[in-house]
Amino acid sequence: MAVISATGSSSISAVTSASASLDTETLIKNAVEQRLAAADAIELKITDAEAQLAAYQELETLLLALSQASDDLRNPAGSTQSDAFDERAIALTASNGATATDLMGAAVEPGAQLGSYDIVVEQVATSHKIATDSIASNSEDLGLSGTFSLGAGDGTAVDIDVSADMSLAEIAAAINAESGASGVSASVLKVDSNSYILVLTAAETNAPISLADGAGSVLETLGLVTAGGAIGNELQAAQPAILTVDGIEITRSTNEIDDLIEGVTLYLYGADAGTTLTLDIGADLAGVSNAITDFVDAYNAIRDFILTQQATGADGAAADDAVLFGDSLLREISTDLQALLTTSTDDAATQLSTIGITMDVNNYLVIDSTALADALSGDLDAVAALFQFDVATSSADLAIVSNGAGTAAGDYTFDITVDADGNLTGVSVNGDTSLFTVTGNSIKGKDGTIFEGMTFAYLGTESASIEVSIGRGLAQRFSDSLADYVGAYAGAVDSRLTTATDGLQDGITRMESDVSSIERRTEDYRLWLTEYYGRIEAQINAASRLREQLQVLLSSDDD
Repeated sequence: MAVISATGSSSISAVTSASASLDTETLIKNAVEQRLAAADAIELKITDAEAQLAAYQELETLLLALSQASDDLRNPAGSTQSDAFDERAIALTASNGATATDLMGAAVEPGAQLGSYDIVVEQVATSHKIATDSIASNSEDLGLSGTFSLGAGDGTAVDIDVSADMSLAEIAAAINAESGASGVSASVLKVDSNSYILVLTAAETNAPISLADGAGSVLETLGLVTAGGAIGNELQAAQPAILTVDGIEITRSTNEIDDLIEGVTLYLYGADAGTTLTLDIGADLAGVSNAITDFVDAYNAIRDFILTQQATGADGAAADDAVLFGDSLLREISTDLQALLTTSTDDAATQLSTIGITMDVNNYLVIDSTALADALSGDLDAVAALFQFDVATSSADLAIVSNGAGTAAGDYTFDITVDADGNLTGVSVNGDTSLFTVTGNSIKGKDGTIFEGMTFAYLGTESASIEVSIGRGLAQRFSDSLADYVGAYAGAVDSRLTTATDGLQDGITRMESDVSSIERRTEDYRLWLTEYYGRIEAQINAASRLREQLQVLLSSDDD
């Protein structure tokens, strides 16, 4: 028994030691952390990718701002959009020190012809107004019964039915219910506590109100017409606007005149035959200066971004904020934009310097506002040519419709052929017949050529040789280059930045899925370990109980 006892005592001690040393919580935690280490590494990659994505999105915003600033200067062909050079400024002054805007206002559309006009407002247009006789009450039944018709201007004469139980206010309401059709509205004026007047007003100026009693004599009783049918109480006659423009008398039915000077709307407020108003229409030089400043600011903002992404720390490694350090797409964008200013065949940098825009040592654009103002006031057309897209043809029969994606610039000869029936059959450019396709009277540049997407319209009926000069200014070249990277709006399909951001987002989505998968499998593993070690602990506990039982038995044998 002693041997058994000794053996049993040794085994029992081993069980006790195992039970005391088994830390299942720590074992499980270490195993789970080891499994999650892969997810942690992926999450670090996600953080980096998200930083890159945010940087790309910021870059896209900056490039779109530059694209818009370019559009504001480039005169896009085939577009209803105007640019800063089309905008107009107006000045209105009075000859005798009067306040010009008391007599007239003006609005001008982009592209309106520049010029100066002397205007005298002789008479403003007025609406016809007619009143009833004085009526003692606004709300009491008038005892009138019958029908009358009324209308004015472009309105349709309508019939108004009046019953004996209607008051003056109710008759006015009946008239107003039909005012949309008749062109005549009614209002009731309170002269004093015992005197009310109904006033009819034509919606249009210079449009007489027509009135006629039908059954009954409602209009005559109210005093709107006389027994002979003439107007009873005319408060204001219908009259046209009369003005002279550079000595020429002009008459219009309205005080808002938009068909006198093309692109200009005049608003007449008052008449004074003794005051000559001078309307000057000029280019909006301040607006052009602001647009050029916006262009420079947008370019410099991108330059700021690029320098931030190229920054290095003291150790020569990429700075913390340079999340796109070494990025090939950013490097390509930077190179392209720099090339537009420094290596273009038109020597843009030299041309910009003539209007007061230079480049500093860090390749930022700097504006000399005085030099720019002098250039704008001295030769605005030359400044416009520096920025704009422009096409000039030697024949009015050939006109540009849209620019497309073409990059053509310079002088070309278009040899256009038309058949005996006057149908457009073909076009060659400097002898090359492969550049355009012809459909109807449309001439469209083929894909892959310098005229790609560029569309002309030919209105002639005979073959002709036409000289075409295409100017592709700096703003147009910037727009052409930026279109490849950002398109016309954020997230534009097929733009290179959209492709890059979509690729990053897809990668982030995949990595997030991988993390979720690892976390899910690790949780399953944790549950398995918990169950596994639970079984082991149960076995140890069972062995511990057996030890206790054996100790009791051995103690009994010793006794």
